[in-house]
Amino acid sequence: MEISSILTNKSFQEWINPRYRTKSKVEELKKKFQGNSPFPHVELENFFNEQKLALVLKALMKEQFLEKESDLFKFMQTGDLNASDIPEIQEFKDFLASKECVGFVEAITELKLKTNSIDIFGSLYQNTDFLLPHDDQLEGRKIAFMIYLSNLEAKDGGKLMFYKTKGSIPREEEKAIIPIWNTFVFFKVSEKSFHEVEEVIANKQRIAIGGWFHGAYAKSFVPQERKY
Repeated sequence: MEISSILTNKSFQEWINPRYRTKSKVEELKKKFQGNSPFPHVELENFFNEQKLALVLKALMKEQFLEKESDLFKFMQTGDLNASDIPEIQEFKDFLASKECVGFVEAITELKLKTNSIDIFGSLYQNTDFLLPHDDQLEGRKIAFMIYLSNLEAKDGGKLMFYKTKGSIPREEEKAIIPIWNTFVFFKVSEKSFHEVEEVIANKQRIAIGGWFHGAYAKSFVPQERKY
C-alpha cells in the first residue's frame, strides 16, 4: 500500500497524531529503526489520539487479568484481545491489524507483514513483578510491539531493557525505555532481540497492550499459551 494513501486514510488520521502523518517523518523513522541498537527498533511518543486511547484504557480495565508466575516472570495478563467483545477493544485491535497501520509499520521496518493477523493482549505489572530476558522468537513473529497505557519514572522500575548479545546469548544491557503513556514501541524479532521487563519496585501499575505482527509469508499461525 502506498504510504501517501496510508497517511491520508480517514481511520489513520483519526487514530494517529498528526506529527507522524508525513512522508518525511516516515523516512526519518525508517532510518532510526535500522540505525538503533542493539537491534532495530523505534520508540514513538504521543503516537495515538489521546482521547481514543483513553477509551481503550478504560475498556481494557474491564478485561480479566490472570496472574502468570514462574522463575522467569511474574505479572498479570489478559486473554487474547482478538476475542474481546468490548467495542473499544475491538475497534483498536481492528485498527492495529488494518492494512493502513500494518502498512505504516512495513514502511518503517521494510518487512512484509500480514494484515488482519496480530497477536494482542493486555499486561499489568505491579510491585515486584518482572519478566527476565528472552528473544520473543516463535514461528511467524516478525515485529513485537508495546503500547504503554500508564506512566512510570526511572526510579519505579518496570523499564523495557534491550540487551547486547554475544552470539545468541544476552550479555549486557544497552538501552532502557521508561513506560510512558501513549508511547508505541516496536522492534524486529530475531536471535538478537533479547529484552526484559525490569522488576517494578514501586506501588504503581505498569499497564500496556502488546503483541506481534506476523510475517506475510509465514505459515498459518497456531495460537500458543505462552504470550510473553
